[in-house]
Amino acid sequence: MVFSRFIWSILAFVATIVGTSILLGIYLQKPDYPVTISLLVLALLLETLALIWYLTRIRRDLLKLISAMSNDDPTMQFSRVGRDPYFSAIHKDFNALIKDFRLVRLDREAEQRFFEETVNHVQFGLIAFNSGGSIRMVNQAFLDLFALNQAEHLKDLASVSEDLPAFFRNFSAGKEILKKWELNSQSHHLIFLSSGFVLKGEEITLVSVRDISREMDQNELEAWQKLLRVLRHEILNSISPIKLIAGNLSERIQPKGKLVGLEQLKKEEVEEIRTGLETIHRRASGLSVFLDAYTNLYRTPEFNARQSPVQPLLQRIGELFQKQADLQEIRLEVQCSDPGLELMMDARMLEQVLINLVKNAMEAVHSKEIRNIKLMAHSTRSGVEISVEDTGTGIPGDQMESIFMPFFSTKESGTGVGLSFSQHVMQLHKGYIRVNSSPGKGSIFVLVFKSR
Repeated sequence: MVFSRFIWSILAFVATIVGTSILLGIYLQKPDYPVTISLLVLALLLETLALIWYLTRIRRDLLKLISAMSNDDPTMQFSRVGRDPYFSAIHKDFNALIKDFRLVRLDREAEQRFFEETVNHVQFGLIAFNSGGSIRMVNQAFLDLFALNQAEHLKDLASVSEDLPAFFRNFSAGKEILKKWELNSQSHHLIFLSSGFVLKGEEITLVSVRDISREMDQNELEAWQKLLRVLRHEILNSISPIKLIAGNLSERIQPKGKLVGLEQLKKEEVEEIRTGLETIHRRASGLSVFLDAYTNLYRTPEFNARQSPVQPLLQRIGELFQKQADLQEIRLEVQCSDPGLELMMDARMLEQVLINLVKNAMEAVHSKEIRNIKLMAHSTRSGVEISVEDTGTGIPGDQMESIFMPFFSTKESGTGVGLSFSQHVMQLHKGYIRVNSSPGKGSIFVLVFKSR
C-alpha cells in the first residue's frame, strides 16, 4: 500500500516535470512569450525542488524507521500530517509496522523469559560455549553445582579447578564421561554429556552436568546390603550345623560336666563322634572355600586384549568337555558362522568364562531326558556374540535378578562366583551378558561384544 502510493507520487512529480519541460521547449521556440517562458522555467525549478524535498523526506523517514528497528526502539512514532495525504498514509503504515515490531519484540522477550525460566528450572547443570571459550548460556544449577556467582568465559571455571576449563574445551559432540570431581572438599560423581550445533554461523558446544553421587551412594549401599545378606546366609548355614553338632558331641563325651574316656563309649557312640567331626570339618572347609572365593573374586590377572580368532577358542572348549559330555550322554555342539571371525579379547579370561558357562549348562541338563548344549558364535551389526545354549532345567523367574550377584548360587555346592566373575570379565571387554531362560525348557547365555 505504502509502496504503491510512493510510486504514484513519484510518477506524478515526474509527469509534471516532463510536461513542464515539453511546454518550455515549445515556448523557447517562440521568443514572443518571454513572460510565459520565465514562468515555465520557474515552475520547472519549483517542481524539481519539490521532487527533491519529497524524496529527501521519504529518505529521512525511512532512515528513522530503519534506525528504530536496528536499535530495538519500539517507542518511535511518526506524526500524522493531515494536509499531506501521501505522507499521512505513509506515516500511518510506518506506525503500524512499528506496532507489529513492538508485538514481535514482546513475543521474543516472552519466549526468552520462558527459555531462561525453563533452563533454570531443570535440576542438572547446563552450559553452552563457543570455540573461543565464551559462554553463551549457563543455568543456575550449573553455577550452584560449582559454587560460582557468574561465568562469562571458560577460564572463569579455573577458580573451581585448574583442569576444568581444559576439560570442557576438549569435549566433542555426543561425548559422555563419568568423572569423579572434588567440589567444596567433597567427592562428587558427575556425568557430562555434550552435543554440538551451529547458531548464527557460530559453533556452539552444549554440555549437561548431572551429580549422581546420591544415586551412586544408594546403589553402593544396596550392593553392600545384598552382599552382607549373602555373607550372613552362607556363614550361618555353615555355623549352625557346626554349633549343633559340637554341642551334641560335647554332651556325649562330657555328660553332666564329667569327662568320659573313649574306652567307656560304645562303638556306635564313637562312630557318631567320628561322623560329627567329619561333618564339622566338611562344613568348615566349605566355609573356607567360600571366604577364599570372596577374597579372590575380582583378583583377576592383568587384562591383555588382542585381535584373536574365535573358532579355535570354541574348539578348545568343545574338546575340553567332549569326553565328559559323552559319558553323560550329552550332545555338545560347537558352531562358528564365520571361520575367519576375529575378536579383540583376552583369550585366557574368555576361556575361563566359557568353561564356567558350559559347566553350568552340563549340570543343568544332567537330569533331563533331552541333553543338548550348543556353543555358538556369529557376527552382528554391532559386534560379535558368543552364546551357550542348553535344554536344561532353566532358571526360576524370581532368581533371574540375583544370578550375577556375588556368592549367589542355586546349587548347594556352588560358591556363586562363576557368573559374577564372568560378568566382570565382560565388563573388561566393554561388553555384557544377556540371559534368556524358561523354567523347564532351558537357558541361553549370550556374551555380547560391541565393535570398537
